[in-house]
Amino acid sequence: MKVLFLQNLEHHQIGEIKNVPDGYARNFLFPKEIAVPATEEEIKKIEAKIVKLKAEEEKISSELGDLAIKIEGKVFVVEAQAGEEDKLFGAITNTDLAAVLAKEKINVDKHDIEILEPIHSLGEHEALVKLGHGVHAKMKVLVKRLK
Repeated sequence: MKVLFLQNLEHHQIGEIKNVPDGYARNFLFPKEIAVPATEEEIKKIEAKIVKLKAEEEKISSELGDLAIKIEGKVFVVEAQAGEEDKLFGAITNTDLAAVLAKEKINVDKHDIEILEPIHSLGEHEALVKLGHGVHAKMKVLVKRLK
């Protein structure tokens, strides 16, 4: 099915016309208003909106880019209980990292934080934060012993 994209996705840009599987279009793209069927009528109707949507998308991407720079330029400290040999009692999860970001007034859903390697020890670790609109940031996490 040919669709006209109204939002940027990982591999699609606003205004692109692409062939996608019917189920993907009906069950994901259309309900979330990410795309519409690419008919001549829709294309003519939306051409003016596409320019406006592209401008809005660039503004949002720019803001998210600034947020990514803010996240990447900082080391976030998490305190946890640890035993001998600096092993944690449990693990640091994406929920913990979302809470640390929230303290810094950066609201990110826990599902958008991907821990690259399980965090089971003290020290410095990394996580990937998906901010949306194709913008990602590497989050540096310093795990310290809880006092």
